[in-house]
Amino acid sequence: MRSEIIEEYINNCKNTVAKINVSRKEIEYDNDIIQHRKIKNITGDEEIVRAYILSKLVNELGYEKSSIEIEKEYDIGRPKVNKPRIDVIVRDKKEDAFLYMELKSPDEYEKDKDEIIEKQLFNLASQEQGQGKKVKYLVLYSIDISESKIISDKCMIIDYEKYKTFDDWKNDRNYSEDLPEKYGSVQKEPYIKGGKKDLVKDYNHKTLDSMRQNLHNVLWGGGGTDDNEVFSSLTNIILAKIQDESEKKTGEKYDFQVMYYKDDDDDESVETNQQLFERINQLYRRALKQRLYINDAEKLEKSFVIDENKFSLECI
Repeated sequence: MRSEIIEEYINNCKNTVAKINVSRKEIEYDNDIIQHRKIKNITGDEEIVRAYILSKLVNELGYEKSSIEIEKEYDIGRPKVNKPRIDVIVRDKKEDAFLYMELKSPDEYEKDKDEIIEKQLFNLASQEQGQGKKVKYLVLYSIDISESKIISDKCMIIDYEKYKTFDDWKNDRNYSEDLPEKYGSVQKEPYIKGGKKDLVKDYNHKTLDSMRQNLHNVLWGGGGTDDNEVFSSLTNIILAKIQDESEKKTGEKYDFQVMYYKDDDDDESVETNQQLFERINQLYRRALKQRLYINDAEKLEKSFVIDENKFSLECI
């Protein structure tokens, strides 16, 4: 990780991080931050990620330093007691956990996501509730640094008030990627060509490789599918993605994304996996016709981006 870029960002912020020296692996957080365990050494990239997000929470997103806790520990199990910790908690005025955050280094972010979300977020959040505190958002967080030195968030934000258990959440897999400003609602802003939230075009090799591994792992499903089938399906997915990006005009919403909707009462809902599947199938069929020159209507109608008999719709 290009730690010097993070160090420069932190040094240009207010004193959320009182001291940081990456080359000497030294760090010290401001005393206003509640520290259940004093951190003095940078033991890995995850600590640099924490230094960055604490600085961003205060300087860009409007949270007070005194509302932030790090390294809170829980006692779990009898008679042998485990003592797992949560990396960051941002509390509201009622002392409830507004943001409940597990941090990962950029290289570790894509690994074992489901296990981390279940055990480090859902399970520990239930401990927080057992202590009489509410939890609003669960956050799995890391960062990405582009070749042009732009730092961006990599995160999954899950509404814990809506999904109380991992089993409740895993079927919908509803999450946002945009951290809220000062206790606001998480915004699920769609990707729009040329819009405020457009596709990432500036990325490094590690980001691309991480995405490749994640796609393969999701499709492969732990060994239940032949690698040739994985490769074929991945090629189909990429073809549909290319079709989407090439046919959209500036200001148009991309089709290759999960859509969210609000009703008259301002309640939010997410489209079903089947609705998403059908829309991506239409992209794929247009790509077959326009790019591979397949014009047989019957053949196109029977063409699917993945085979539902071999892959779960959750993988798209």
